[in-house]
Amino acid sequence: MRGFTVRGVVKLANLVRRQLAGPMTPGGLERLRSHVGEVIEQLDLSLVEQDVRPEAMAPSSRKAYEFLKNVDFASVATSDSAVQDEHYLANVRLPGIKRFCEDIAARLAQQPAEREQVEIHKRICLRLEGIESVMEAQDVRAEHLKDDSRELRAWLALLSRRDAFDRYVSAVGRAKAAFERDDRRLRRFRAPMMVRFMPGRTIYRLRADGPGTRVVLPAPMIAFSDEQFASLADFALHRGPGEAAVVEAMHGAGYQQILAELEALGGPAQQGRGIHHDLGVSFNRVNAEYFSGRLQRCKLVWGESFTMRKFGHYDGIRDTVMVSSSLDRLDVPAFVVDFVIYHELLHRTMGVAYTNGRRAAHTPAFKRQERAFKLFKEAEAVLARLGKAR
Repeated sequence: MRGFTVRGVVKLANLVRRQLAGPMTPGGLERLRSHVGEVIEQLDLSLVEQDVRPEAMAPSSRKAYEFLKNVDFASVATSDSAVQDEHYLANVRLPGIKRFCEDIAARLAQQPAEREQVEIHKRICLRLEGIESVMEAQDVRAEHLKDDSRELRAWLALLSRRDAFDRYVSAVGRAKAAFERDDRRLRRFRAPMMVRFMPGRTIYRLRADGPGTRVVLPAPMIAFSDEQFASLADFALHRGPGEAAVVEAMHGAGYQQILAELEALGGPAQQGRGIHHDLGVSFNRVNAEYFSGRLQRCKLVWGESFTMRKFGHYDGIRDTVMVSSSLDRLDVPAFVVDFVIYHELLHRTMGVAYTNGRRAAHTPAFKRQERAFKLFKEAEAVLARLGKAR
């Protein structure tokens, strides 16, 4: 039987992890300790009332609960000179921004006339100005925002530039033409194709929407050429052999430039410093030992869930290594984190092979390189033990 999920406990655990990774004032630490204590007390009481043991929780909730229950606040170093952050427990969501952005994208999917485009662009600029004013008045910074709010704010900031707005409008028309080019081949999904370019991690999303189809694509795809949109449409609609061409285009200069602009406009996100392990330090060790120090540092982040199923992931489009937060523990040796970083950096350096349109990442060559890690067997044993403990 699947365990039950405790709403909010994983989010709180991640907020506490991020806060404890940086310097704190004595007062800030005490407020954090008090808040965590109250949450754990309420959760323990609820478990007793319902006659449920913590082991019955879903793995991610249970791991987050165990982390919060065992935080040693007494050992956390404090400094009176640390910057006091009034939003240390905040995970701020900008109210109404998701609905506003979806409305804008829906209107642009209709390919409005020039006069309406001017009005839409004005609305974007006014909304962005209002968001910035509220954030400034409430002393909310980009790092306080939830990921979805931060990404949508960046999306609005990009479209507030008239050149980017015009590029978006042009891309809608070109993508629509590619997806509707051979409508006789369409089966499940029907024209008209209503194209939206939004923040997201997937290559595409298709959904029946009224008489037609909603096509949601990553925002940086506004940089795609007509030929690249054709490959994407063939892959998305007909499972054609175009995935490799699409991924290559997403690694291209045009896509990466828009992605970099969006990330810069969004502001700083989570960093790689944890409570017990620093991903930056781990990267430096692995880079020096196994890559002769030649690798440029990529983005290094801790995952938002305490998963024991997947300990790492490399996102080649965003050049980001993610490591599971479940490894940021005192009883996890540093070499285990190094091994996960090494594994993901092998993905970064060796890439992905395509054979007859099929994607292969863990090839025999990859596995040979992976076993070159000096403590390969020991690291595998620790990860296997952690996986069984989920």
